[in-house]
Amino acid sequence: MKNFLPFVGLLLIALPGWTQRDCRSLDYRQQQLSGNPTLAASVEAIEQFTRLQLRKASVIVNGQGGKESAPSRITIPVVVHIIYNSPSQNISDEQVLSQLQVLNADYGKTNADTAAIPGYYASLAADCGFSFVLATVDTGGHTTTGIIRKHTNATSFTIDDDVKFGSRGGDDAWDRDRYLNLWVCNLSGSVLGYSSLVGGPRETDGVVIKYTAFGTKGTAQPPYNLGRTATHEVGHWMNLIHIWGDASCGDDEVGDTPQQQEATYGNPNGVVLSCGNMQYGNLYMDYMDFTDDIGMHLFTGGQRDRMRTLFAPGGFRHALLSSPAAAAVTGPVVVSGGNTISMTVTEVRPNPAIGMVSVVVQDRAVVGSLMEIYNQVGLRVMAVRVTDLSTPVNLSALSGGVYFIRIGGGPGFKLVKM
Repeated sequence: MKNFLPFVGLLLIALPGWTQRDCRSLDYRQQQLSGNPTLAASVEAIEQFTRLQLRKASVIVNGQGGKESAPSRITIPVVVHIIYNSPSQNISDEQVLSQLQVLNADYGKTNADTAAIPGYYASLAADCGFSFVLATVDTGGHTTTGIIRKHTNATSFTIDDDVKFGSRGGDDAWDRDRYLNLWVCNLSGSVLGYSSLVGGPRETDGVVIKYTAFGTKGTAQPPYNLGRTATHEVGHWMNLIHIWGDASCGDDEVGDTPQQQEATYGNPNGVVLSCGNMQYGNLYMDYMDFTDDIGMHLFTGGQRDRMRTLFAPGGFRHALLSSPAAAAVTGPVVVSGGNTISMTVTEVRPNPAIGMVSVVVQDRAVVGSLMEIYNQVGLRVMAVRVTDLSTPVNLSALSGGVYFIRIGGGPGFKLVKM
């Protein structure tokens, strides 16, 4: 592997005109470096830390070292900033949820199109061990849906980060140590999205996606309508480099990805050779290429390991492991307006659960209210009426995972279904 200083600046994914815009990316990198002489040193320090972690084979798993075949989950709380100028840009909650579902499938290797990976590369596909959930608690400790909507007078944004600042027509970032910020807006030209630099400023940390390339519903337009733009850009947010190493036959700092001469466009098939990568050729179905959404199918084990080093003790994103933003509220909370309320749900028995549970409330005034159960991406999966201070609920129809129970729109209570 070469000593390659990875993507010191914002990384773009785009239509086939990308080669021309690569010069813009280089100009932007040079501008960032000249304006912040310590940035290059910070990025290189993170890269050295990554190499050290990989040499020690200390990919983080529940706070313990060692690689794993089935990684434990790292839960990343997400806040989605929808910045819209026209009604069509104000995408629906359903479209947001569809993007979260894609991220969870792609980073968990549960995407159905793994079946399209050629047999000779199938063994490279990896469960990266990440789960993405909409934040349930905002920066002030208040309950939130994790979706922020803000009208802007700007008709479009560029890669100058204006969308990340309320004073410039966008919306301010939430604390990167507790959240992954996703901004959805109208990006100018053919730019589909870009990611902040790992090691860059706190106030610009996150990913920006064009509203026509976000999720699988609503405004998402082919060939970028399967949510893979966000999959790609979140990969950059977790320190992955383009599959071709951002140079002709370059180095992406990952050992199990074959060298590749340049970006791939469209939806190729068969063996495409370059850079002497005999016998199976380019890994164009990797999420870090520029293939159309329909042709992207995998991260490799090496890419998984590189991403997870950021979450090792001392890693750039280690603080996210202790973020409270994805947990259910467990005590009195301050709601908008400053009033303090107590938890509506005081207990769920048993928890974790297999089938029947009893949901215990402390106030008879909520009897008759609607009890709603949401999954990790904020989709309501069940609703029943509260019948007494202890209400039986049958969870048999739900798949295993983490859920949140809310009554009358109040704070959530965490429930684990086995």
